[in-house]
Amino acid sequence: MPLWFLRHGESEANEKGIYAGGGGNSPLTAIGREQARSAVAQLPEEISWIVTSPLIRAFDTAEIVRNALDDEIKLEVDDRVAEYDMGTLSGMPYRDVTIEDMVSQFGAENPAEFWLRVTSALDELLERNGTGLLVSHTGIARVFVARSQGLSPQEFRRVPVPKNGVPFLMA
Repeated sequence: MPLWFLRHGESEANEKGIYAGGGGNSPLTAIGREQARSAVAQLPEEISWIVTSPLIRAFDTAEIVRNALDDEIKLEVDDRVAEYDMGTLSGMPYRDVTIEDMVSQFGAENPAEFWLRVTSALDELLERNGTGLLVSHTGIARVFVARSQGLSPQEFRRVPVPKNGVPFLMA
């Protein structure tokens, strides 16, 4: 029951240096599609299932990987692994903003609710049989790492951002 994580390939929002979050459905760039194809070489051959966020940048990354591995692998969409909703920050240039300001000033998702949403999905995925792949976003990886380090939901954004298109073994 190993679970691998893959952050989507570079999106147009990444390229432009703007927040996309759960409210922005930014597509992959040509670099992002290449990152998805390159990620396949870093994954084990025995991937038996793939779960992805519904956001187009993650879904397209998952499809590219699935098609390169085996197009018979079932691709499942799970809304719980969509990116953190940054409210009205979506579409704005990157800047240093506290989680408190994200929620109070920009209408971002409550971090505790985001944490519960993500951990409920992660707990289920970690119990599955076979080797799986989760294709998702920065916030999802950050929650996984933050939880393993004993951090609180409000601290998940302190975890370093995983690189686009570079898989890692979650458990």
